[in-house]
Amino acid sequence: MTFIPAPFYILCGSLGAGKTTLLMRLLEYWKAQGRRTGVLMNEAGSVSIDGPRAGTLAEQVMNLAGGCVCCDTKEDLSWGIAQLVRDHGSDVLILECSGLADPAEVVDAVTDAYTARLASLERVIALLHPVSTDESHSSAYVTTQAIRCADELILNKRDLYVPGHWERFRAGIVEQNPYARLWETSHARLDAADLLAPHPSRKPTAPTNVLFDKTQISPRLRAAYHPIATTVPLPGPLNRQRFLAWIKTIPKELERAKGYFRFGSEPELQEFQYALPGQSTITPVTLLDEPNPVLVLIGRGYDLDRLQDGLLATVEEQAKTP
Repeated sequence: MTFIPAPFYILCGSLGAGKTTLLMRLLEYWKAQGRRTGVLMNEAGSVSIDGPRAGTLAEQVMNLAGGCVCCDTKEDLSWGIAQLVRDHGSDVLILECSGLADPAEVVDAVTDAYTARLASLERVIALLHPVSTDESHSSAYVTTQAIRCADELILNKRDLYVPGHWERFRAGIVEQNPYARLWETSHARLDAADLLAPHPSRKPTAPTNVLFDKTQISPRLRAAYHPIATTVPLPGPLNRQRFLAWIKTIPKELERAKGYFRFGSEPELQEFQYALPGQSTITPVTLLDEPNPVLVLIGRGYDLDRLQDGLLATVEEQAKTP
């Protein structure tokens, strides 16, 4: 049975920033739209606290308790996605990450060649609030990762902070991620339809609105939007020498690349893995269920068109001929 990949949303961010409140708003919106929403709840404890609340609005809730989805329960994430799509017919998926889960690892897991058959990464939504200076090292790291990966940056609890403190907080967030849309709220109060609407053109011509509790709107020019994960289908075997030369052109802004393909005149299926600071491997593998030839590029702030065109130029000439 063939499935159309369900759009997959990642909801991440600071501990106590209001992620579950926002999740409930999104679930209300999808339910009103007649969507069959599947929820994956990841909580660091052994028992899910927020899962029962989500279950009042979602079609199905899968609890990934007992560890962070980025490490301890990473395999459970793929299993949970499969269960929601195949067994429960979910047509939209959302994962609420533990406040200790690294969203970069979640992006890596969701863009796995097999998981991507069932779920397509749609948006990374980070909910943040000014935190105290005594935040733990692990929490601070996860918050930084959430900021870096986000397509939507929601700065929450604005009503609790004096203007000077808030402005410094906002400036620091924008400096870390100039690509995401920026929202400023209190009580995670924003319009779900606006949040889920498509991003403006990637060309840096359209401004992005900054939202203040839906009452004050101030336009702010932002950099062009760039997706964090791009999937590049490969139409045929690759030329080994050209591909090795292409690897040397990978910019430092590309953090991960992975995929499966074959080289021309070589029968073995190859698995490619690349990660900063420039380490790459090409390994022959044998798989009973082979994925389609594809490479996934993960990163921001690089010339995507140039890198993609260079990759496609490594395809053997006969494969390009109609």
